[in-house]
Amino acid sequence: MKATLSILIKNAVLFGLLTITLIFIFSNNIGFVEIKYLYLIIGFIYLVAALFEAYSISKVNPSIPKIPYFTDGFFTKYFIKIVVFTGCGLIFYFSEKLIKYFSFICFLIAFTDFFVLLYRYAKSLTYIAFDKDTLIICTNNLQVLSANSIQKIEQRHGLTYFINKNNKSLTIRTDLLKNDKLFQEYLNEWVQKNGIANKVVSS
Repeated sequence: MKATLSILIKNAVLFGLLTITLIFIFSNNIGFVEIKYLYLIIGFIYLVAALFEAYSISKVNPSIPKIPYFTDGFFTKYFIKIVVFTGCGLIFYFSEKLIKYFSFICFLIAFTDFFVLLYRYAKSLTYIAFDKDTLIICTNNLQVLSANSIQKIEQRHGLTYFINKNNKSLTIRTDLLKNDKLFQEYLNEWVQKNGIANKVVSS
């Protein structure tokens, strides 16, 4: 619920900032001094909302041991978004018309994503966790898999596959883990506790 609320707030703030920019450009209701203060205030709110969103999505019971898990896709998503919005911001900024003020929105999104990336990395907010009968994987989104839905667990070539009864596969890049031995210990313990040792296929 908190994650959904934070996403709604962040999008509402961004929409509000876009609306204010359009009013500034196409009317005389907002002056040059006022727009700067509005950008600073609303930009700060957007940054806080984005950080809260990242925290809310990745929040899990603090007593559950978590293994930091940073995939190539996690970094690629942020890298592409930061580069694209920075590029668009530069194009707007060097425009000789009032549309240059759209550059602030682009720079804000790029800066916020960069800050969120650092925040999630520093706080290890992308992880793998085993909670009772549930496997939790938090990267660019939150994936949850229950033990009783697993048909097969297979490990090979630095990959761990969890295949459910609908033949859908959830893959973990164990070769990207800094402590793959700890992951293996947690996995073995989780498998034994949930009585699915027979689901593990030897590579």
